[in-house]
Amino acid sequence: MLLATQAGAKAKAVAPGEVRFADNMRQLGQVVIVHHADNLQTVYALCDSLLVAVGTRVDRGTPLCTVGQSNSTQRHDLLFDLRQQGKPIDPRQVLK
Repeated sequence: MLLATQAGAKAKAVAPGEVRFADNMRQLGQVVIVHHADNLQTVYALCDSLLVAVGTRVDRGTPLCTVGQSNSTQRHDLLFDLRQQGKPIDPRQVLK
């Protein structure tokens, strides 16, 4: 799911968990992956800068990264993905 936002926006954790990845990924830029209860993972990509490190415990609402700006569209977009047991699920289930 691609979420449009504005300059300076911060992506925030949707649920408590632990940061398991916070680094660069080819074609996705800076990425944060948080593991939650019930084998749930949230992925925040296209970040401009990271605000957490691997091993950080986060609560719902903890800022994870600043959202980057696309060179091609000049928009500020966050790529958000949700996985349960490694399988993608519809992010709208937690973004209500």
